Parts: sequence; C-alpha cells; structure tokens
Amino acid sequence: MGSGEGEPRCDNGAMAYFTAVLARTDDSFRPLDLQLEDVSDLSDLTDLVDGAGDGSADGSAVAIVEHEDEWFAFIVIDGGDAAVFVSDIAAAAGSPYADLFADYLDSRPDEYEADEEEPADEDEPADDEDDDEDEPQMLEFEEAPEWGGDPDLFSADGVQGAELLEQLRKHASDPARVVAHVGEEVGFAEVLEGAR
Repeated sequence: MGSGEGEPRCDNGAMAYFTAVLARTDDSFRPLDLQLEDVSDLSDLTDLVDGAGDGSADGSAVAIVEHEDEWFAFIVIDGGDAAVFVSDIAAAAGSPYADLFADYLDSRPDEYEADEEEPADEDEPADDEDDDEDEPQMLEFEEAPEWGGDPDLFSADGVQGAELLEQLRKHASDPARVVAHVGEEVGFAEVLEGAR
C-alpha cells in the first residue's frame, strides 16, 4: 500500500502526497504493503512487486502517486516491465518521487506532439473580423500541464491514450478526477478508495 498505510504523506503538516500499490489478481485488485518512498527506481519497484504477496499477482500491479490538486502519476507493472504516465513533469521533477520518474521527465513522445498540433488548412480563407464578433465564443478548457510517459499504458484495460489525455485536458485543475475516472474504467477505483 502507499505511504503511511494509505494515509497521505504530510509535509510541514499539510496534506501533500498519497501513494498506493495495487496488485492485480484474477479479476480484481488488492493493496500491497509497499512504501514508494523506499523505492529508488522502477527496477526496485518491479522487484518489490514481484516479491510481494502470495504470487497471485504474477508481478502485475498498478502504482499511483497523487499530489493533491496538482499532479498524479500511474505506473503499470507487468511481468517485470513498467509503463509510466506522469500528468505534470515539471511538478513531478520537484517532488520526492523525481528519481522514480527520472526517465520520463523530459518530453512527451513525438507521435503525440504531432497529434495535438493540428496544422491550419492553408486553402481555407481567413475569417473576417466582423464575422468573428458575430459568432458565439467557444468555451476553452484550462490548459493542461506538460505530461510525460506513455498515455496508452491502460489501453489493454480499455482506456486509450487519447481518452486519458482528454480527461487530463478537461480536468487539469482536478487531477484526482482523472485518477478516479481511470480507476473506474480499469477496475481499481474501489480498492484505491479503500486505501485512502
């Protein structure tokens, strides 16, 4: 399980970080009594998951790091391999878990850069300024922070990368909502809530 047996880690008396490690079983998840604060890198974490419990997890687990109202990270461990998604690489780089995510704190994959930057249609005429004034203004979502890692890490569980990124864009100021959405879709929401 996460830090302090599921209790949030506190810095200077304020709620800060919550972590949990949930092992996959045949049809659900169960919390593992693992401390992410004691893990130096992903290799250590995969070794701990592989050696934890009765072997029913087959070395498969999901680890969650949450910093209240700021950022979150998912780590999917499967047979010794780890996939990572960090919602805000700048915030994670300044956290106590920076070493854990060291390989993912640079930039997002090139293919997602291309997907998010849609080129303007050069054949399309420029809008007249008067037309712009008459048209209703579209509501804009808060700009999401720069993420890192693999947004497709839950694709085998039915959460595609595009869906995760859309959730992050829509709920940039409420990362816990994104974690809850993914948890519901993947099937660990109830166990995660019980670990809090």
